[in-house]
Amino acid sequence: MKIHLPEELERSIEAMVHTGRFASIDDAMAEAARLLLRELRQTPPSANAKDDDPLLGSMPDAADELDAIVADAMKRRREEPWRTVSVE
Repeated sequence: MKIHLPEELERSIEAMVHTGRFASIDDAMAEAARLLLRELRQTPPSANAKDDDPLLGSMPDAADELDAIVADAMKRRREEPWRTVSVE
């Protein structure tokens, strides 16, 4: 899967990898996706979403929300020292 992020978001995620918060960009994005899906499960689907796909159309143009999800993931990572990965 290929994704394209705004440059400022990509730089922020890369910085978290370089500081050791995540072992790789893939790990950071997996955590962000888990948090996004958890958040979406707690939020009723939008009126525009198709009945057969509750996620479809639920976050159009949601860069700010995704930034908040990544920030929350970073915060949780800092609060759980047993998950910290040492990058040398």
